[in-house]
Parts: sequence; structure tokens; C-alpha cells
Amino acid sequence: MDEQRKQDEMLLIDYLMARCDEAVGREVELRLDKEPEFKALRDGIANSLGALKLIAPPVVSDDLADRTLARIKSARQSTAASTRRELGQTPRGTFSMRELGTLAAAVIIMAVLFVPWAREVRNRSLQSKCASSVGQIGTGMKKYAMDNMDSLPIADASSNAWLPGAGRKSASNSAGLFHLVSDDYAPASVFQCPADQRASVAPLSVNRNMTDFPAAKYVSYSYQHALGSVSLSRKDRKLASVASEMAVLSDQTPIFEDGRFQASAFSSPRQSSRNHGSRGQNVLYLDWTVRWSDRATVGVDGDNIFLVQGKQAYDGTEAPASVTDSFLLPAWSGNADMRE
Repeated sequence: MDEQRKQDEMLLIDYLMARCDEAVGREVELRLDKEPEFKALRDGIANSLGALKLIAPPVVSDDLADRTLARIKSARQSTAASTRRELGQTPRGTFSMRELGTLAAAVIIMAVLFVPWAREVRNRSLQSKCASSVGQIGTGMKKYAMDNMDSLPIADASSNAWLPGAGRKSASNSAGLFHLVSDDYAPASVFQCPADQRASVAPLSVNRNMTDFPAAKYVSYSYQHALGSVSLSRKDRKLASVASEMAVLSDQTPIFEDGRFQASAFSSPRQSSRNHGSRGQNVLYLDWTVRWSDRATVGVDGDNIFLVQGKQAYDGTEAPASVTDSFLLPAWSGNADMRE
């Protein structure tokens, strides 16, 4: 690079960053009007600085410029002088085009490396917070069982339909979980997964007349089928022997969402909750441990925790095939119409 071009680059960079005094600025503007090569060099530098957000966008109007020019120029000159002092530069010191290119490449590389890393850190943080919430639900469920002859809470529903259909209303399986809230075994806040984008921002206000969560946005977790008058009992010998494999709660099922049977979910090789972007789910077992899994086949003997053993089609009235068959129902089915 010849000396004259280098000097022109430094001059234009100072001009674009408002570092020039008024006399030098007029000299630059005269050259821009008369010298096409000088103007082309200005345009190239402006694009580079713009990509690095080192120059401001064009002003909207002359009136706006007249009212703000003095303040902007003063602030920029102050910032430029401070930067030169920190970097040990002389008043005329500035970046060359090669240095700007190197800086731009460094910024791009940092973005490519940092953004995925930051996203993964955030995902792991939400996953950990969710595990903590599930663990608190497990603690509440354990206390409930100790006070109720080792039985898990049931929904006390007269209907066996857990999804609405033609001419029938559904029973919400989450009414079983709500016993933990209404009887002070667990706070309502832990039933909202921190990674669930559909969860309510406002906390649930609980009153003594409530028997269930009022909407899906207040409960993010699927609970073992608890409709009817009989609930799981930890005294059952079949369950006692597989307590560490018997899943009783997890992040929301992907098979039945928004009160509807999602038949397309069967084609997925890994049926994972949407709570965590389909990466997996936190699962609570009957021994009260919480484990993360990126797939659904983590029940007793590899049972799919979201499906009835041997069932591929559903009308919303199915029940577990056996006492050791985990079948985690929609957290809250509401009154939506069921559609395949």
C-alpha cells in the first residue's frame, strides 16, 4: 500500500468517525466532489465501518442534523480522544483497512463460536432449573404418599375420558397433581417448567374453591394416568420392585398436545417434550429420583412413558395396560376438540 493511499484511508476514517475539525472536513468534502477514486475509497471504508457499527446511520433530515450535530460531534470527538489515550495512540493514530478487516473477521469468528455456546449454556441452565422443579414435585408427592397410605394423588374423576370428543367432556388428569397444591405439599410455581414458552408469566393465584389448574399455561408436566378411584400405591409389590424404572411424571407429552392426539409424533425416532425444544425431558420416577432423557423409552423394561403398551391409535379413553405401564397423560386437556 503506497503512503498516499494509507494517508487517505486514515483521513477518511477520521472524517467518517467525526474526528476531523471543520477545516479538514471541508477539504475532504471538496476532494470527494472532485476525485472519483477518493470517493470510491470513502464508500468502501464506510461499508466496513458500518458493518462494525462504528458509524451512525444517515440522518433523517437537515433539520434534525442542525439540532443535533453539535452534541453528536462533541460526544464522538470526546470518545475518540479517550480511545486514543487508552490505546496509547497519537492524535492522528487510527485503524488501517487491513486492521479493520482483521477486526471484522475476529468479530465474525467470535459470533460463530459464542452464539451456539451461549445457547447451549442457556438450555442446560433451563434443564437444571426444570429438574429442580420436578424434584420439588417429587418431594411433595412423597409427603402426600406418606400421609395417604403410600398412594399417589388421583383426579377423582367420574369420566374416564382424558381428551374431549363428540358429545362428551373430558376429565383433566392434572386435578390429581393439583392435590399437591391445594393441600400445601408443593407450591403452584413449580408446576411451570422454566423452559416452557407457553407457561404463564404471572403466578397462579390459588383459592380454596379450586380443584384443578385453571388452564394449560399453569401446568407444564404430564402425570401418570390418575382418573378413577384407584391410584398407584408404592405398597404394590409389582411397583416396589421397579420403583426406579416406573416413571410417574415428566415434561409435557408430545403425543397429546393442546387437547389433541398428535398422530404425526409417532413418526419421530425420539418422542421428546416440546418444553425443551424436543431435546428431551426430565422424568420423575417412583423412587423419587429425577433423570434427564433424550428419548421416551425410559419406563419399565424400555416402556414408552407417553404411550399405552401396544397402542398406536387413541380416542382419549385409554388406560395403562398394566400397573407397571407408565402412561403420562396431557398435563391439562381443557375443552379443546380432539383431532387426529
